[in-house]
Amino acid sequence: MTSSARIVETNLDNHDVMLVVEGAWHNIVWPAAMALPEPGDLIAWPIVDLPRLIGGVVEGKWSVSDGLYWHQPIAGGLRSRLCILKDRHKIMRIIRDYLDGQDFLELESPLLVHGTTPDLALNSFALGDRYLVTSTEYQIKRLIAGGAARVYTLTKNFREDAVSPCHNPEFSMLEWARVDVDLDMIENDVEEFTGRAAEILNGHRVLYRDGRTIDLTAPWPCRTIRSVIEDLTGIDPDDFSAARLYQATQAIDLEIRPEMAGDAVFLFTVLLDRAEKILGWDKPVFLRDWPSFLTSSAQEKSAGISDRSELIIAGVEIADGFPSLTDAARQCATFAREQHHRAAEGLPVVALDERYLTAMDLGLPKVAGMALGLDRLVMVLLDQPDIQAVMAFHWGNV
Repeated sequence: MTSSARIVETNLDNHDVMLVVEGAWHNIVWPAAMALPEPGDLIAWPIVDLPRLIGGVVEGKWSVSDGLYWHQPIAGGLRSRLCILKDRHKIMRIIRDYLDGQDFLELESPLLVHGTTPDLALNSFALGDRYLVTSTEYQIKRLIAGGAARVYTLTKNFREDAVSPCHNPEFSMLEWARVDVDLDMIENDVEEFTGRAAEILNGHRVLYRDGRTIDLTAPWPCRTIRSVIEDLTGIDPDDFSAARLYQATQAIDLEIRPEMAGDAVFLFTVLLDRAEKILGWDKPVFLRDWPSFLTSSAQEKSAGISDRSELIIAGVEIADGFPSLTDAARQCATFAREQHHRAAEGLPVVALDERYLTAMDLGLPKVAGMALGLDRLVMVLLDQPDIQAVMAFHWGNV
């Protein structure tokens, strides 16, 4: 199979050249009868008989930083971005193979939609009278209401987030849902395809992160978010009231501005951010039983508590899932609550996905699903420090 090799350096004295092909560097002796190539030239690889020029840069335009971007080692590591992208492709193929083997239907979902999520924590990119999709949840559930039993998407999503080691405004998300199952089955799915990916990459079901070994053999432990906060702070958050959550923040000396002391959502988020960083370092962990004020579409287990699971691996939030609301009136009520919060925070009130609400009116069966940040999973599996390291094109280079 023919590929292309990029000439990086030439040595007139020894008549040898350094070249790079698919992330691998080579020194070769150039035939004495042939003129040395120029840095930036492209030759066919592997070489058969004699080197053959198949392309090159415009004269005077060669740039090591641009020309070798995908070949150079990622900062602080030994592997090139191209090698990482090849492993990313393996992970995606393993996920698809697993879901296809479970008789899932892959949905090609739209990237532009008329209605978006009103969740306070999610900000959508608005384009004219549409939005770039923040999640394919509503499209998956519309297809399920239409008769599909198992559906997944593996596609681009967009959110107006700041760029950080775990955030890129354009990112890849895996979402999947099954009819007539509970949350345990969805957790089993992610245990299995993540374990298979690690086995292909590392030879067994472990991953290596920051010098530590994390066991991926199933089952992974489940913990309630209430117990996690109590272990962290010594305070039982009880009903997740602002008063109890504020007390927990003060027990670990978190600085809270006075005007935020009564904001339960803010206080919970601060505590969660602190807790997540120390979880999932021996084995991944699922966090269960969340306060209902943090989700607009999950079923409630009891008053004020939603049946929701968040996956943490090596201190990184990887996925979030729940059994979905099937009551259209309840869904409308939670959407109205989020719209009210958005208005109170000075955020734009968004157009809702009315077709999703219509599908709920027609009857949505019992369904559970999960959304998983693919880039974050790849980042953790490949022991990369930054989400941008596992992307071919991140926010800063498009």
